[in-house]
Amino acid sequence: MLTIRSQSHDYTVEEYPLLGKALTSVTGGKGVFFLIDRAVFRHHVTAFSDNVPEETCILIEASEEQKSFERLPSIFLELLARGLKRDGTLVVIGGGVLQDIGCFIATVLFRGVRWELIPTTLLAQADSCIGSKSSINIGSYKNQIGTFYPPHRVLLVADVLKSLPWDQIRSGLGEVIKLQLIEGGAGFNELMNDLELVTPESGWEVISKWVKRSMAVKKPYIEQDEMDRGIRNILNYGHTFGHAYESATKYAIPHGIAVLLGILTATYLSVRLGLVPFSHYQDLKQRLFPWCCPYGDLLVKADRPNIFDAIRHDKKNTGDAVNCILTKGAGRMEKVKVDFPGDLMPAVEQFIAQEMVKGA
Repeated sequence: MLTIRSQSHDYTVEEYPLLGKALTSVTGGKGVFFLIDRAVFRHHVTAFSDNVPEETCILIEASEEQKSFERLPSIFLELLARGLKRDGTLVVIGGGVLQDIGCFIATVLFRGVRWELIPTTLLAQADSCIGSKSSINIGSYKNQIGTFYPPHRVLLVADVLKSLPWDQIRSGLGEVIKLQLIEGGAGFNELMNDLELVTPESGWEVISKWVKRSMAVKKPYIEQDEMDRGIRNILNYGHTFGHAYESATKYAIPHGIAVLLGILTATYLSVRLGLVPFSHYQDLKQRLFPWCCPYGDLLVKADRPNIFDAIRHDKKNTGDAVNCILTKGAGRMEKVKVDFPGDLMPAVEQFIAQEMVKGA
């Protein structure tokens, strides 16, 4: 069991072999209500029907459109109508979209209600389930509204990952790779060697190992800088560009794969700014690009003005500066203010036009 320190309340990360065991461990007495990803419910209907009263469940379609500020009032009203009280518990079951929705609701309903999280994607288990953040879309702006309010418990069930499509596994591994690059070269090399054992049909023990290793990397950052004002920014490596690529392709590129493409972009920009040798970028591209295929093709077709508009509106920017997490090598990331028209735009244009067309 892992304990995460938080300004709001400390919380635990606990492991369960099966979803049914996790569901029966939920705490909170009679006032427990569930927000469940509709697809997860379909895959594990027996576990839910055996352990969760139907009248306490609200099924939600996990989509970027659903986690918009405009869609949330109906969920608030449904929870109130069903009888969730201030002393109740909200249990959120799903990936990042459900986590964002559930965390936001738990933060503001009754000015804070107890909530527990069962993350069901590799992306959520290895990365987003710890860290306290919610991010909600409004209008055409991605993740511009949010809160910091951690769950009171995180319940990890490795078995639920086996029902995921391969691209969702690859997406989760994108964030795992990012965290090991931040940690340093040794962990990254070990991870890339281990990933040779991971296929759509096998490698679950390897994945479980790197879920734990990922949390170990992230834990000190979020405990030291829970509100994401300083050193925690380093965890955004690849995200300024990755979020823009997601947005410009209408989320056709899975998040973690977009982050890998963003990492390659940030490294390419780092080369152009003289922060890292080109050989470092070449080595990274050779190792990461296979995990991005065939999504580089979608990036080539993406509308450039939409990409640059998304970068301008990235919430990490301040004033007219474009704040990017760039690199001087494995384990040596830092926040750099980049001139938008003079440095960033030409680098992104060249990266997409030349590096994505070439492939690996």
